Amino acid sequence: MGGCCSCIKSLISRSDIELSGDPRSEDMMAGESMPQVHSIDTDMSAPSIQTSIDSSDEVKGHGLALVDVTVDQDRAYWEWRIRISSDTASTSYPMFGVSNKRNAKFYEILAESTVPAQKHGTKFMVAIPNLSDGDVVGVVVKQSEIPMIQLYLNGVVQDELAVTRFRGTVYPSIFLPECTSGSMSAKFLYREDQFAFDGCGAPPLIAGRSIM
Repeated sequence: MGGCCSCIKSLISRSDIELSGDPRSEDMMAGESMPQVHSIDTDMSAPSIQTSIDSSDEVKGHGLALVDVTVDQDRAYWEWRIRISSDTASTSYPMFGVSNKRNAKFYEILAESTVPAQKHGTKFMVAIPNLSDGDVVGVVVKQSEIPMIQLYLNGVVQDELAVTRFRGTVYPSIFLPECTSGSMSAKFLYREDQFAFDGCGAPPLIAGRSIM
């Protein structure tokens, strides 16, 4: 009996050491969950879209790009930080908003049509002209109010840029135009600790602490 108790004490002791040496275990014991990490979903995005080697939440290339999280809450806010080289010229303007779920077949069908690229799944999106390097575009979704989507540029509401209504399950999305020279990219910011601005009265798309 004494031998069995010694074994149990030994196991408990080793378990305590393992847990105390793993910060994630301490978080879970305290009832904290690991922060959610989201990125550009290349399976739902145009084949001409790319993600950065260093960060899968930075989108490059051209065409429609969707993020891998649905907009479920009544009010939500996220940002796109724009990077544009000084010599950039493009065929159209970048667009911001939301899009319904897409797949490879969607893009295959459209590639064979005469529909211009900026019409490929961008019904619930709005273009912003004349962006500069470092600009931040904020997107506010209010599913119980009209307009349902409002855009902000560097913290200032763009009253003329809004989407009145959208339907169905939607995902944060961006459309990058094809550049005839230079380059354009955008980084998806979805947590409060990442924001350049205060969220314009709406909560962040994803709640949770940073893992950086």
